[in-house]
Amino acid sequence: MTPAGRLTAVLGGWLLLVLLPACSGEPRPPAAPAGAEARAERIRENGLATLRSRVTVTFDRPAEFADSRIPLASHFELRIALAEGGSRRQLVAAAERSTANRREVVLTVDALVTEGSVLTVSRRAFDPRASGSFEVPVAADLSPLAALLASSALTPADPAFFDPPEEREPDPATDDPAAMREALRRHLAVRGSDAATSADALAVYDAIPAATVPSPKLRAALAALTGTFAEPALADLLTPANCTGQPAASIDFREPPGMERLLARVTSTGTGARVVSIHPSLRGERFELLIPLLAHEAVHCDQFDSRVEEVAATAFDTLLFLRLVAANPTLAEERTRLARELRIDALAMVNSGAVLPESIGVLRSPGVEAALPGTNAPYRSFAELVTTAYPTVTALQSPLEPLAAAYMAALAAETGAAAGDPFDLRYLDGLLAQALDGASLVAVIRAFGLEPAD
Repeated sequence: MTPAGRLTAVLGGWLLLVLLPACSGEPRPPAAPAGAEARAERIRENGLATLRSRVTVTFDRPAEFADSRIPLASHFELRIALAEGGSRRQLVAAAERSTANRREVVLTVDALVTEGSVLTVSRRAFDPRASGSFEVPVAADLSPLAALLASSALTPADPAFFDPPEEREPDPATDDPAAMREALRRHLAVRGSDAATSADALAVYDAIPAATVPSPKLRAALAALTGTFAEPALADLLTPANCTGQPAASIDFREPPGMERLLARVTSTGTGARVVSIHPSLRGERFELLIPLLAHEAVHCDQFDSRVEEVAATAFDTLLFLRLVAANPTLAEERTRLARELRIDALAMVNSGAVLPESIGVLRSPGVEAALPGTNAPYRSFAELVTTAYPTVTALQSPLEPLAAAYMAALAAETGAAAGDPFDLRYLDGLLAQALDGASLVAVIRAFGLEPAD
């Protein structure tokens, strides 16, 4: 055979090998992608958070899979980054090819996928004869810490957290107006108030009439509302700018009439002016702990009460308490009656939240069975705890309280959210979650010594 003939034979054989699979009816395996990206987001249902994630995988070319008889999800697996370090294996519950983009596959995962997780893709998805896999880093909307907080209840490491309160005798110095003015000044400094806010608060303290508020400690607690979202309570209590058209007749330590077990209660005089009664057993409390209590009582202006009103008012006082603890962690160390009530409400709020369960809220968090883990309390959310604490309040709804709306408007302005109805518990739940920043939440967790419940 001539050299030219040999070359022709070789080329013909090569061409036959190339065309043979097509001629024999055996399809070529699709080419595996050379690269991919993955992004995870938490799945929401009716605007509420779940403990599941959606991972969108985008390949660098249209995805062609080798065998549709094999479940597509079996070709994917995740290593989810954990807050305590390391990772855990997580299988994919379902996988669907995107109808809008042939380059995408959407995975459903029965867990919260966190930033730093890794997706493993089997090469057999594209070629049944292939072996091995390739990895894709996952970008996610949740950090490992946020996912832990969203999916776990926290409990105090110290069981004394729930112990009965300790009695504390009042300090005679708290009856000295000058001493309490200085205590207010120190409090404002610890809270990080700027010079203008501090000057305003001290001016408010000086202006509160002793005839209406005889106790310097209560005057200091009221003045300390200056610069907080609850500052509108000052005008509501001390001026006619409220639903009664009159300033409060009295704000003082006295037994709440008819309900001596309560920490505080609002009643009215014959003319309709409010009387705010603070239980005498609270005389020994640090004045900072009275700040949230007064913010709560100020909400009650009309003579109609309801469960949702109590939830909202208690939510406002608890948020204010959490912010105070974040600024001054020594408040978490108090073991008096009021301190105990506030910290138990605080724990329930930390373990609640349906919109952003990694933050705080009033509604039940997904997956959380006990808002007060480590106790036999049956409450699954902050709202359940509060409504149970007011057995005589049976109405579900009551007219909107203007001061509650003012608190909500102030918080909405802080967070950039749209103002809403404070008696809409879903709205309240979401806004509270935004109102406590991550650094403050971490400070609260540390101050109370909280850790994930078993």
